[in-house]
Amino acid sequence: MKPRIFIGSSGEGLNVATYIKHKLVKVDFEPYLWTDDIFKANNSVLETLLKEASLFDFGILVATKDDYTTKREKEFQTPRDNIIFEFGIFLGRLGTNRAFVLQEEGSELPSDLYGITVPRFELTDHLESNYKLNTEIDKIVKTITEKIQLGELGLLPSTVLAIGYFENFVSMICEALNMLPYLEVKGKQYKKFQFNIIIPQDLDADIKKRAKIYFKSKSLEELEILTPSRTYPIHIQYDEDSSDETLQLYDMPTTIGGIDKAIEMYMRKGHIGKTEQQKLLEERELRNFQTTLENLINNDAYAKNMVKVINED
Repeated sequence: MKPRIFIGSSGEGLNVATYIKHKLVKVDFEPYLWTDDIFKANNSVLETLLKEASLFDFGILVATKDDYTTKREKEFQTPRDNIIFEFGIFLGRLGTNRAFVLQEEGSELPSDLYGITVPRFELTDHLESNYKLNTEIDKIVKTITEKIQLGELGLLPSTVLAIGYFENFVSMICEALNMLPYLEVKGKQYKKFQFNIIIPQDLDADIKKRAKIYFKSKSLEELEILTPSRTYPIHIQYDEDSSDETLQLYDMPTTIGGIDKAIEMYMRKGHIGKTEQQKLLEERELRNFQTTLENLINNDAYAKNMVKVINED
């Protein structure tokens, strides 16, 4: 699941946008130029932008000095107005830490952006040797890399669902297991545990039914874990003849089914089946759910050495 990045520019700035795309592909991102079949036939540009902005993880707008604008009897070189407008859309949809504008030196941006640190570059014939441009692109890559490792609150509930799942289930199980002198299963005592959390590849089916099918396919048995507040069901991989002293526990977070419902409401779904846009949103939210969960696990003393997040096979 690579982060999807939109790169917008004017026609005059397309060579810079294309170069940025080339750089982002090298670091294993999934960048799209505005010319990459983003704008569909029979759809207005505004409608497309509003929908597409929600399907990308990040947006980069290249603001080259393409026009002349007169303000208070002074003439300035400015980017195309649609570039500033698109930047505003991505700012509103994704937030200030996920929308970037690269400003060509000598161009004038709207006064609302004064006081904000905006990456700047000088346009040259050979972009590969353009130190300022490459430095700013590298800074954006670093910011994107940091952001995709963090779970952030967004329009859809993946972060909240991950927090709730961890706090109300994973954390409780890990603490209970750490407090036990041992856990006895069919006469065999276990003092070591590995808690495997299975993340489904997609949300194409009822997650509760899908979890049952997964547990059955792996011949897992259900076990009750007693915590200070209540007992929790969990599945184990048990083999009486095995010499393995580590008990393998499994769970698939059925709470992520709420992501699917939220996306349907968000997109005002009025059809059977899933559009490509809906699948892209699901992919993004699943990735964010997993990232948030892994961050919570890595910051919990009990869970850190016990829990492993794996993808459904």
